Amino acid sequence: MDTQIPLEYWLSEEGVSILCRTKELLLTTQNDTLRASVLLRKATNCLPEIASSALDIVLCRQKALSMGDWTKHGFFTRQSLEQSTAPAVANHHAERFRGCRHVLEICTGVGFDTAALARVAARVTTIEANERLAAMARQNIAAQGLTNVKVLCGLAENVCAKLDVSVFDGLWADPSRRDEQGRRIHVPDDYAPSLRWLQSLNVRGVCGVKIAPAVNCEPHHLTNSWAREWIGFGDECREQVLWSGVKGLIDGTATLLNSAGVVEQVFPPQNATIPNLWNGDADVIAGRFLVEPHGALIRTGHLGTFFADRDWMLLDEQIAYGIAPEKPPKSAWYEAFEIVEALPFQYARLKERLTAHGWGNGTEIKKRGFPETPDDVRKKLKLPSGGKAGVVICTRKGNRHWAVLARRSGD
Repeated sequence: MDTQIPLEYWLSEEGVSILCRTKELLLTTQNDTLRASVLLRKATNCLPEIASSALDIVLCRQKALSMGDWTKHGFFTRQSLEQSTAPAVANHHAERFRGCRHVLEICTGVGFDTAALARVAARVTTIEANERLAAMARQNIAAQGLTNVKVLCGLAENVCAKLDVSVFDGLWADPSRRDEQGRRIHVPDDYAPSLRWLQSLNVRGVCGVKIAPAVNCEPHHLTNSWAREWIGFGDECREQVLWSGVKGLIDGTATLLNSAGVVEQVFPPQNATIPNLWNGDADVIAGRFLVEPHGALIRTGHLGTFFADRDWMLLDEQIAYGIAPEKPPKSAWYEAFEIVEALPFQYARLKERLTAHGWGNGTEIKKRGFPETPDDVRKKLKLPSGGKAGVVICTRKGNRHWAVLARRSGD
């Protein structure tokens, strides 16, 4: 959204009228933004920057509609939507704070987590460094009929220096994990604000700090009863959250959510066990099942025990695929593929075997530990149109690349 157009303008009668007209024109032009922009300027005689900003607002509202009906009147930036928390995940965070008197939130964004917190806590004070995002959050919270939120604007370190943080009985923080150039920050003590500073705040009660899923915490991050939870939503590992003050939460817990809430949780084992390793003999795994675990389970570091407890082999110490002797029970924690055959990876030989099976361009191609992308592999195989649709899994065992030909379990 063009930062030169004040948010107040879009709340005025003229601004609302232009947004309504923009929505109509995008509908009639099937989201042809160039044509819609020309028609909008002709119909309203508005400035180019007004038309551009109006298109951004309406397109963002379209994208946000899955987040709730209120988003029809919300304000967002494209980046804020890309980084937004899915409602089911926001509700999962918020549930930890149910019954709190006063929650402090740091890094409001456009207010998705804020609104979820406001529905379970008596009061929420939230801090956002970006003035425009803070203004958007105020409007988005008001659009949902929430009146127990106070949005403060400024650097969290400066604002908190003027607050008595000991009055809060909950802390939620989603610090910025990118630098000014948009590059990912891989060290959590370099976040804005830093993880070390957030953990030092004197908030007595439930505290949660979101960090990147792949970050490996340092020992000082896990002192004073902080525990890690990896959260999966759909088929992705969306988050890693550091929690303190949550009763019964075990460090290394993985949680899977769907749009309705918790699917299930996996807790770290008390005693780690080591699974057997595939010996690289193709005949050994033919007719068995390749297991692809969910990313949230992989991130916990307990995948080996998860496989060993089920008597599944690990394909390779560095590759997160398992091999089950029989069809595994259906689970949200993994997908299973019935192995047809496995062969050392070589394009000519692989194409020959796919032809023998009658598999065409509908075949799914997956990879893990393989240097080329699935699209690159597909282009080089030049699979014919039509035919059956199998699954080709490109992977690695030791220093050797393999192709596993499989069918989705149940196909």
